[in-house]
Amino acid sequence: MKNKLLILLSALCLSFSSITFAGMTPEQMQMMQHVNPMPNLMHVVIQQGEQLELTEEQSKALKEWHSKNQPQMMQMAKQVVELEKKLAEEALAGASGAVLQQITNQIFSVREKIITAKLACRNNMHGILDQKQWDKLVELYKASQKPAAN
Repeated sequence: MKNKLLILLSALCLSFSSITFAGMTPEQMQMMQHVNPMPNLMHVVIQQGEQLELTEEQSKALKEWHSKNQPQMMQMAKQVVELEKKLAEEALAGASGAVLQQITNQIFSVREKIITAKLACRNNMHGILDQKQWDKLVELYKASQKPAAN
């Protein structure tokens, strides 16, 4: 139990970032930041793809991946948020430790699916981009994670 809580807390800490997701409401952006500890590379492609000098074929392949997988990611993110709300409500209502652990296990299961999907996205992207484009993508992503200077 302690290990799972430590993993969850670590994932939550890693998931908060200052990037803006294309085509998402502020609520959706916050939700994805909360549930997703993996890098959001597709966002960088959508926002700064011109800097990657994508071919038409590459651009098409990445857009197809995004349109196919983004709705599923949002559904899983919503599921995590709903389960977390349920966990808090059940804890306050006096649910047994076994019930709370069951909900926690469901949260971990969905988060694992999110991480697996993000890994597949990263692997797909790595296969579509050449090494120079990949290096540039990583550079752009890292730059997007730095807090804005005041």
